[in-house]
Amino acid sequence: MDSVKPFLSVEDQVKLLKDRELNINDGQYEQAKEFFLNNNYYRISGYSLTLRQNDAFFKSASLETLMQIYEADRRMRHVMLSITEIVETRIKSMLAYFHCEKYGPLGYLDINNFSCSNNGNIKLSTIANYLHITRKADSQKNIMSDSELFLKHHRENKNNVLPFWVYVEILTISDVSKLYTMVDEDIRRTIAYELGFRSSNRHLIVENLLHCITILRNICAHGGRLYNRLFTRKPWLSKKEKGLLRVEKGNIIFDKLFSYILVLKSITLPKDFQLVIDHINQIQEQYPLVDFRHYGFPDNWKDVL
Repeated sequence: MDSVKPFLSVEDQVKLLKDRELNINDGQYEQAKEFFLNNNYYRISGYSLTLRQNDAFFKSASLETLMQIYEADRRMRHVMLSITEIVETRIKSMLAYFHCEKYGPLGYLDINNFSCSNNGNIKLSTIANYLHITRKADSQKNIMSDSELFLKHHRENKNNVLPFWVYVEILTISDVSKLYTMVDEDIRRTIAYELGFRSSNRHLIVENLLHCITILRNICAHGGRLYNRLFTRKPWLSKKEKGLLRVEKGNIIFDKLFSYILVLKSITLPKDFQLVIDHINQIQEQYPLVDFRHYGFPDNWKDVL
């Protein structure tokens, strides 16, 4: 327990940052206290990493810059959540449509209508994922049945049996991403084609993209930091898309937000993605002290997006 840092009041937190040479004007003292009280000093410290070396702030670092970075990132999360919701709805719709077309409205209840190995036996991973998804969804259905009219309707009038196009509305984007990997290859390939992919391995490409989008959505939904974040999952990008990425010291920046934004662009309709561009433009205009290079944005991002 000796290694745990002592409690610091917000007054002491502000003093500590001033001692470390963060530029906080006397008139910003109350503003700084309010900022740290409402947003957690430890959480905010992650946003200051680009403004300091170890515990010493650069001369240009200021409270205003730190607050702009923090608020811009909050706005960026909301933009990402908004577009991932659109992706989630689109994938749910296509998954339900093409699975029901082949297996019927209740075909999802039969595990045999999901991926098999080469010898015709169901993969153990498929069984585990299928059971996890359906058990979680059934539990969620019971919780939501009194508050969601579509579930109440099926409980009262349809013997509580949900066709797949209703059932998918209970699922999360993580569930849908996993189910996509489990359905027949011909269904996966059809969905990938409808999303605009044409290569022979398009179903595998979409698997990767949905995994990336799920990661991004979960980070944003839990208030995670996007600014200066390194993403561990490398997205599949076309040769053209790779050419749009930022290059620093001869290295292509694959692991920051911009690469995931290219993923979102590739799997959404142009009219939907235009809203992302518009909102990012607004963020940059409203928070001019934020360096978008720490999101992996190339200098000419407005031209390439």
